[in-house]
Amino acid sequence: MATMVDYVLSARDGFDVRQLTRVDALVLSWLAYCRFSDELDTASLAGVRVGELGEGTIRSKLVANVHDVSDSSLLLQALAVSPRFADVRVCLHLSDSDADEGRQFSATSFALPGGGTFVAFMGTDNTTLGWKENFRFICAAAIPAQRMAAAYLWQVAEQVEGPLWVGGHSKGGGLAVYAAGMADDDIRARIVTCFSFDGPGLHPALREASGWHGDVPTVKVVPRESTVGMLFERSQEQVTVVRSSAEGFMQHSPFSWEVRGNDFVVEQGLSYDSWRLTRRLNDWLSELGPEGCSSVAEQLGWLVDATGEMTFSGLIRRWSSNRQAMQAALAAAPEAERRSFEQAMDELVATLLLGSRTELGIGVADTPQAGSDAAARKMDDLSAHVNDRLSRIDELLGL
Repeated sequence: MATMVDYVLSARDGFDVRQLTRVDALVLSWLAYCRFSDELDTASLAGVRVGELGEGTIRSKLVANVHDVSDSSLLLQALAVSPRFADVRVCLHLSDSDADEGRQFSATSFALPGGGTFVAFMGTDNTTLGWKENFRFICAAAIPAQRMAAAYLWQVAEQVEGPLWVGGHSKGGGLAVYAAGMADDDIRARIVTCFSFDGPGLHPALREASGWHGDVPTVKVVPRESTVGMLFERSQEQVTVVRSSAEGFMQHSPFSWEVRGNDFVVEQGLSYDSWRLTRRLNDWLSELGPEGCSSVAEQLGWLVDATGEMTFSGLIRRWSSNRQAMQAALAAAPEAERRSFEQAMDELVATLLLGSRTELGIGVADTPQAGSDAAARKMDDLSAHVNDRLSRIDELLGL
């Protein structure tokens, strides 16, 4: 099984010979997770060659807070000696986080030797600050990181010439889509493609907000058992599903995504279990409503704060004691808030296990539109079943 690291090692031609591919975009999107410090001149327009990032001491600092330290380090080593990537320049890096505001933002631009710039937004790292911000992605209003992403894209576009590509993995993909969609006419005309790699979709209210444009060419790539990437997605038609060597949520790691030649190994569709899970999760969010979503996001945030943990790995590693701290914080909360949160969680569990109100037809008015929606859901469900079986057959046949 080849991965994006193998792709980097095998790619011989430069960007002036072969245009940027989906795998190239994933590689650059992952580099946005690196912690570029003042020791490297990555904040300037001139920037630093990717080839300079492979040295051991520098490399270890860059990947310190990335989820997959080992594979990220191997990727940087491969990039440093790659004829295709070594002369890419890391530039205009910006990192701005504020725990009080609940904001974690980092973005990096990559000047391509063949001309043009790839603008990449960082996803969620190993800090609990980043995970608390993730909860707020379910809100109807734009969060601070989204507004900063739009401002950053504008600032980069003002300083560089030529075509633009925009992208990110996980939260970074969601930020990329928001920034591109909120860009003005001149900037959008320069965007060749916006890439979201298993990034959450946008709350429907954001797509209806003033200033939003839906005309940016967008490529969304998710693994077969995606959960994060299908948030607020109601159809598989707009996503490319790729094969992963991992299982379940671990497929979120792009190092598990299989590559053949210059592209991903593409599947027929999501696994049926993943499709059903994410459909029910999206139904639950819709039934909660904007105010309910915001309330749940804030409550999850202060429960994480109650543990005192600063990293997600620490939160999981000491889960037994941290769970007790969360339970104590919830018990001490005002009764109305506690009941609201417990009810929302009970409804989430019931929805995931038994089905949503919409799926079961509870409280759905008997109208022509409702009948049409129900028929469309059945067709989507049938299509998901068929795609799941076809993907399994392809895998058995080694296709």
